[in-house]
Amino acid sequence: MKKVFLSLFAGILAMTQSVFAQQTEVQLGEVTVKAKSVIDKVDRKLILPSQQQIKTSTGGIDLLNKLQLPRIIVDVTTDEVSMSGNGEVQLRINGVMVTNAEITALKPEDIVRVEYHDNPGARYGNAGAVIDYITRRNESGGNIKANVMNNLGGPKTFAMDQLAVKFNHKKSEFSANVNYQHIKQDWIRGYDETLVFPDHELHRLEIGEPTTFDKKRIYTNLNYSLLEKDKYFFSAQFRYSDNSFPSTYESRRSKLITSDSDTPLFISDLSTEYTHSPALDLYFQRHLKHNQLLIFNVVGTYLDSKNTRTYQEKREDSVENDINSTVFGDKYSVIVEGIYEKTIGASKLTGGLKHLQAYTDNEYHQGTSVADVSMLQSETNAYAEYQLKAGKWGYLANLTATRFYYTQDNSHIEQYALQPSARITYNPNNNLYFHYNVKLQNHTPSLAYLNDVEQAIDPLQVRRGNPDLKSFQSFNQNFATGYSKGIFGFDALLSYDYEFKPIMESVLYKNGLFVRTYENQKSFQNLGAEITLKLKPWKDYISLSVTPKINRFISDGSNYHHTYNMQEFRVNLDLAYKNYIANFATVTPYRYVYGEQLINSKQSFGVTAGYKKPAWILLLGVSTPVGDGKNENWAALNPVKADVVTRDKTPTFFVKGSFNLNFGKQLKSGMKRTNNSDEDTGIMRGTKE
Repeated sequence: MKKVFLSLFAGILAMTQSVFAQQTEVQLGEVTVKAKSVIDKVDRKLILPSQQQIKTSTGGIDLLNKLQLPRIIVDVTTDEVSMSGNGEVQLRINGVMVTNAEITALKPEDIVRVEYHDNPGARYGNAGAVIDYITRRNESGGNIKANVMNNLGGPKTFAMDQLAVKFNHKKSEFSANVNYQHIKQDWIRGYDETLVFPDHELHRLEIGEPTTFDKKRIYTNLNYSLLEKDKYFFSAQFRYSDNSFPSTYESRRSKLITSDSDTPLFISDLSTEYTHSPALDLYFQRHLKHNQLLIFNVVGTYLDSKNTRTYQEKREDSVENDINSTVFGDKYSVIVEGIYEKTIGASKLTGGLKHLQAYTDNEYHQGTSVADVSMLQSETNAYAEYQLKAGKWGYLANLTATRFYYTQDNSHIEQYALQPSARITYNPNNNLYFHYNVKLQNHTPSLAYLNDVEQAIDPLQVRRGNPDLKSFQSFNQNFATGYSKGIFGFDALLSYDYEFKPIMESVLYKNGLFVRTYENQKSFQNLGAEITLKLKPWKDYISLSVTPKINRFISDGSNYHHTYNMQEFRVNLDLAYKNYIANFATVTPYRYVYGEQLINSKQSFGVTAGYKKPAWILLLGVSTPVGDGKNENWAALNPVKADVVTRDKTPTFFVKGSFNLNFGKQLKSGMKRTNNSDEDTGIMRGTKE
């Protein structure tokens, strides 16, 4: 696959040189338009990239990194986008929820603006942030773009290759995208745990040995859209993803030393995951008289999955314990959504109805036993939202009514909830803003947690579902302020989240086994504070952002109380001059406390530098991990400390290349305002974490 992409890249580059050699250059007079780069709206921020940022960006993800949005983290090595805390970031193009691959395929010169929803409304579900790229649309001609990224030598394998094609003819647009990813390297996982029996304690120390992590992913989409400007927009998209994990992140090999024996055990715990998912997405948007808009969206998805796990304990070449399990999963789902929107002067009224209907059939094979778990799930959301802009003040109010229904065998759950939210904004001038947000959210149990099945972790531990789980609510509020003028700016955020009877893990001792299950606990609180300081000492040639952050977690379970303070520090330095570009950025992966679990992932930093021309880009980079990942579980019956380290701690050097060929006139595109997808297989796993 890698050779195919590299050959294709070289061939297209040669073709481009021929095409551009035949073009005639016409010198146009320079036109400069000065405007504020960030416009604060009631429900979002409009970010207008500068010409320098557009010129020096390699794609949509790289442009996002240059914009240095508060709370948004971009991994310059993998192009992954995340946010500080544990929220989900939705990426969209003209309102369509898309993957990183489709954002990477965007041409920077086609991006008109970026809309940043830092506190999304009900339309976006439980997303922590929404980033929507508003782009232009070709009225004729087309575009071919190829991206390649591969590591240079070393024991690791890292590849991200992509080919995107787009063709426009009058009102129609045809596009296709294929993305290939491959990550392979060795991990070493170690555990220091204690099992507290009623009459004694057993200490277990696992000394990790190198174990391969192998991940492959192919994502493709075919899209057709039809646009009649200011009248209607129709889109039909077929998506297919193939996720292959021949060796998952949880796989491990280790030597186990126990307090009850002088002879060590050798553990081999190997897991695989395979998921195939086709989906069909139909969307229609109709503009009506008097500033009215109707949107209809139907998405059908099929998830075909297979998970395997082989756990074995050996002592002096004799197998003492052997656990084998396989889970086959099938899930069919349909999501239907309708939205009505009307603008009245400085106000806007939005109403919507969304329904999910899903059927899941998971077959668990463990040893000679087979458990067939069939689940029927439906979730309906009806919401109304009102926005008003009055002078320097802005107001937004939302109310969502939710019905959740779930059935498995002879048991079923039916729950109703109301979810109100509000937002007040104040902009005393163009350089200063204040936001206050408050939201009451309803959270439904994961299908994997609701499974009435049991999976063995090892001979002493099992993981068990709980079909009696109840949905729970959270109260979220935050206050944000920011200032920007000249070369200096800052964005500050204070947040407080409180969860009522959240679903968190419990460790019980029953019938000689330690049972890890899920229960509605007492409460969970998170207090956070962060500030992003920005400095542009030389126009857009140098952009520096520095973000210190602190979180305090308070977790109250039925029989435990934990508090923890977590600090972060992020830096992003972007350099660009003429056709030369460079970037230095630290990356902080998911770090959090929930229940009795601490996830404290290691940080890394990446440096890239290269040269950009209108038709091609070449970058060299290096990524270096800082420290190791250290996770903990504070359960009284089973306290655990886990270390996850890479076998090779040397820096990873990589090369990134991009080719772009486009033609045709540009015309502002139609917008698809929403998109839905279903990626939850509902499978409960028996891995240690």
